[in-house]
Amino acid sequence: MNSTAHQHLVDVLADRLGLEPEELTPDARFREDLGLDSLDLVELVSALENELGVPVTDEVALSLTSLGEVVAQVDALRATASPAAEPAA
Repeated sequence: MNSTAHQHLVDVLADRLGLEPEELTPDARFREDLGLDSLDLVELVSALENELGVPVTDEVALSLTSLGEVVAQVDALRATASPAAEPAA
């Protein structure tokens, strides 16, 4: 994920969680370090889906434990997403 996309992800998470972006380090664990519960995680993933346009199942959402894992998941989903149809020249 490039630095602009990574920063956008951090901004979305910080806004959704009511945290400062500096608190969201790649190794910050959602439950242990940030105090999120399973409902928070599902709501967070929903916000990411809306903001970034990548679908994430609830099962995957509940398996994510840190910002680093979210970044990796978003990268993987973007890599496997079918490219948008390009207009004919």
